[in-house]
Formats: sequence, structure tokens, C-alpha cells
Amino acid sequence: MRNLFILSIILLIASQHIYSFTNQQNKDLRTLVSLLNYISKDYKMAVDNGKIINNDEFNEMDDFTNKCTILQKELIPIVNNNAFTKLQDSLTKLRASVLNKDTYENVSKAASIIKNNIIDLNILKISPSRYPSLKRGALLFKNNCASCHGDNGKGDGVMSKDLEPKPTDFHNAEVMDLLSPMQAYNIIKLGVAGTSMRSFEELNDNDIWSLAFYILSLRHNHNNKSIDKLSTNISLDSLSKWNDKELNEFLQKSNTNITLSNIRNYEPSQADPLDIAIKELNLSYQLFNKGDYSQAEKHALTSYLEGIELVENVLNASKPELVRSIEKDMIAYRKALLKGDKDNVDHLYLQLTERIENAKSILSELEYSFAFIYGASLSILLRESLESLLIILIILSILKPLNMQKAILAVHIGWIFAIILGFLGWIFVDKLINISGASRELMEGIGSIIAVIVLLYAGTWLHSHSEVFKWTDFIKTKISSISDSGSVVGLGIFAFIVVFREAVEVVLFLSSLTLNNPNQSDSALIWAVVTTTILIAIISIIFSKYTKKLPIGKIFKISAYVIAVLAVILTGKGIAALQEAGYIPIMLINHIPRIDLLGFYPNIQSILAQFIILAIIIYITKRTKKDQSH
Repeated sequence: MRNLFILSIILLIASQHIYSFTNQQNKDLRTLVSLLNYISKDYKMAVDNGKIINNDEFNEMDDFTNKCTILQKELIPIVNNNAFTKLQDSLTKLRASVLNKDTYENVSKAASIIKNNIIDLNILKISPSRYPSLKRGALLFKNNCASCHGDNGKGDGVMSKDLEPKPTDFHNAEVMDLLSPMQAYNIIKLGVAGTSMRSFEELNDNDIWSLAFYILSLRHNHNNKSIDKLSTNISLDSLSKWNDKELNEFLQKSNTNITLSNIRNYEPSQADPLDIAIKELNLSYQLFNKGDYSQAEKHALTSYLEGIELVENVLNASKPELVRSIEKDMIAYRKALLKGDKDNVDHLYLQLTERIENAKSILSELEYSFAFIYGASLSILLRESLESLLIILIILSILKPLNMQKAILAVHIGWIFAIILGFLGWIFVDKLINISGASRELMEGIGSIIAVIVLLYAGTWLHSHSEVFKWTDFIKTKISSISDSGSVVGLGIFAFIVVFREAVEVVLFLSSLTLNNPNQSDSALIWAVVTTTILIAIISIIFSKYTKKLPIGKIFKISAYVIAVLAVILTGKGIAALQEAGYIPIMLINHIPRIDLLGFYPNIQSILAQFIILAIIIYITKRTKKDQSH
């Protein structure tokens, strides 16, 4: 686990490397690129044949080239790249060309070369982390841009008549041929000084990229023939940095049937998890009929992990009984496959197909209103948060009276780091979803079992020191040694595991809500997070005040009992996760209810594991009392 902790830190640092600049420095770098692009396009409006044709435009070119040299000089020590430093000479020459009223071709070429050199240094993020959503972009355009640019992006919005200069017409070939999504991103992110185009920094990166890609698609809507996938030699980076002219030239040289309109209107389809579930279920049934029982069972497991589980929480909010029926049938189906029980396989296959189709129908008709998303998000956030919160609060309530400052710090670092990784998981949720379902369940199962082991140790220690003379003696003789030992690091790792396993579950659930309905999700999710934060803070304050009034021995005893209950609950959840991943077999017990809150699942393995943990706790408790009586 120590290696996992260190690896997580390395991954965190690596993921942040590209964003090592401050927000202002990143903004300055984008401004530099944006100004160079502006110069390369608009210089022709200022000078023609060595003469100034528009004083305002020429003064703007003068100001922009001067701004570029200043920005680049300020960024040199921050970027700390020799190739970037050398661009100072090129920028000086560019400014001289403008002041000398050089030809449009020379100035435009020089500005474009400098801009591309900066982009090629990979010091600026030039493409989105995942393919943008044109549907999301259309919604954002309607809410943020249509009032000025018009519903169809022709620059004829209701507010356009009062604006000078007029809003851009996104159907204007002369303008749009030279605009790339990255440049559109920069304009949306930074705004344009001296115009009504303000900065939209309140939008997150994914939304800005979706808006930028949508803007580039507007003039191609008349020819939006869909394509299944992009050519393998067209990367997302290329699509982001190439303007329409550059992209069209590439397509012509590639001798492909894909057109510019095809690409600008392309949006990769996101597979419906339940479609995956049905596909894998069908494949398992076909393999079974061919006599390959083992592979059939593996595809049945994939049907559940990569399909049903991804929408389980959303479906559970409206039809929990259907979720339980599918889970129960899937377990029975997998067992029937391995036994070669054709009658049962045929029956369960048809039943599962019908139930999954029913689930698809329910989800497609589900009204993802603000209230539904808020309620569903709040329930999962509270459910997952309270379990880990209780464990963290108990540990802290024990450490504070003993004044173990290093240990307290380690616990705080552990849970904070877990939340940070959870937040990164939300940002890069597509990467998290691509982790196989079995791996996610294995991670959750192992995390639960490790937490149980630590809780058993902690509960034993607490119970044995619940008497006043015991803990007083302990403080005098041993407490100082713990602060200097590896136990401090262990507490930090434990706090990390307890919180991180819940964070992954929350991220996967919330992402499924977002993907299903982007219209309502943002504000509903934000309010759910705010509500959860307030409730968690209130619970923490009440818990802290209550435990302060209790004598230390009483705290130890109560904590020991609570930890014992949590250990039994986590045992059930850990075994269930490993069963869902296919690592532990399942022997169902009929007519017994499933109680998720208590980690109680109606199967022999899960109940037996909980019984064993409970027996261990009872034995340790009796043994401790016996030792204390002597």
C-alpha cells in the first residue's frame, strides 16, 4: 500500500505538470498565441501596398505586436525553454515589419510561424482531454452566445444592432477559413479587448471546447452527413489546432472520401451501457450454445460490470426492484452457464434480455429534472460520505485528546489527498470509466478488506485502553513512540483508502447523470455538492462538540463499538465487490432481503465473512475483559 500511495503522488504531480503555470501565466501565454493569430489574419485591413489604409487598424497592429514582445519577455523565465527564448528575435522582426508597412503575406507568414512554434513547444494545452460534445456546445451557444451572434450564428442576434464592431458571422467563409477550434477556445476563454466579446472564464474547459467545436460546425450544418469514425491519421490535437483551410488541404492530400463538413459535424457516439450489457449477454449465450461455458460466463460477467453496473445507481433511484431482479438473475445465469444447465440458461437469458430492455425503456423515458438530479446526487453523496466521515471522525476524536499532532496531520493529509484524486477523476472521468469494471470492483473490494483489518486492530486497541488507568499508563509510556514511527504514515494511508474508495463510486455515478442529461446536471450537481458539504460540516461540528464533553475512556469504548459495527458492514461490502468482479463465488439465499446500508447481502459467502468478523470481535472483547480482570 505504501507503493500505491507513492505512485498516486507521482501520478498527481505528472497530471499537473502541464498546468504548472499560474492561471495568470497560462492566460498570458494564450493571449500571446491569440494576438499572433489576430495579426496574421487582420494585418491586411491595416496596410496595402506599403500604405496605411486604416489608421485604427494599423494602430491596433502596432499595439498588438508591442504587446506580444512584452508578454514573451515576461514569460521567458517562467517557460524556461531555450526555443521559446529565441522567439524574441522573431517577434522583434515582426514588429519591425509592421512598423515598416511590409506586405500582408510577409507579416501574416511571420506571425503564423511564431504562433506555430509556440504551439509545437507543448507548453500550452491545445486540445481537450476528451472529444467535445456538439450537443453540449449547441446548448451553451443558445444560453451564452445567441443573443449577440444569432440563433444560427450569423451575427444577427437581438443585441447585435447596438454593438460595434458587429458580432462575428460564423458562416463567413473569409473569417471561418482561418479560425481553428483552439483559437475559438482562446477567444471564448479570454474575450476580445475593445469589443463586446467578453471572457467566459466561468465556463469549465470541457464546456469551452464543446462551444469552440460547435462554432466551427455552424457553417457546415447544411451538409452534415454523419461518419462512424475519424481517420486514424487525424488526431484530436490536429483537429483542435488546424483551421478549416489547413484541415481541408490535409484531406485533399490524404485522398479520402471524408469531407471537411463530415469532420466539423462529427461527434463520437457514446455507447449506451445497457447496449453493451445486451451485446455481451448475447455473446455469452452464443458461446454457451457452442459449448464454450467458461468464455460464456466471462462475457456474462462483462455484461454486468461494463453495462448494468454503470447505470445501476441511476436506475436504482427510480426502480430499485428491477435492479435487484437483474442482479439476482445475472448471478443465477452465470452459475447456470458454468454448469451447462441449458434449460435454466435459456430461461434466464430471455428473462435478463427482457429486464435489461425494460431498464433501457425506463432510463430513456426518465425525466432528468433538476429535482431528480439534485435528489439522486445528494443521496449518493451523503451515503458515500457519511460512511467514510464517521471513520475519520472517530480516529480524529481518539487522537486529539492524546495530542498526537503528527498522526492528526497524517489523517488529514490522507483524506484530503483522496478527495483531490477524486476531483481529478471527475475531470478525467472518461479515463476512469475506461478502467475495466472488474478492476474497479477489485479496487473497492481490496480497499474494504484493508479497512476492515485496520478497524479490527483499532477497535481492539480502543477497547483494551477504555479503562482510565489503561490509557493513562499508555500515554505516559508509549504515545510518544507512535508519533515517530511508521504508524503515522499508516494512519494517512488508511484515511486515504477509506475516502478514496467512496470517491471513485461517487465520480462514476455523477458522471452517468451528467452524460445522460447535460441540460440540468451542472447546477443540480453543484447544489448537491454544496448541500452535502454543509450537512457534513454540521455533522462534524456536532460530533466534535459531543465527544469533547465525554471522558476519554468513554470515547474509547463508544468508538470501539462503532468501529466494530463498521468493520462488519465493510466486510459485507468488500466481499460483495469481489463477488461482482468474479473473484469470489456466490451462493444465493432466497427470501432474505438485501440491506445495502448495513452491507448485508443474501449469499452464504458474504454472510459467513461477516459472521467470522463478528466472532473475532466477540472473542477479542471477551479476551480483553478477561485480561483486564487479572
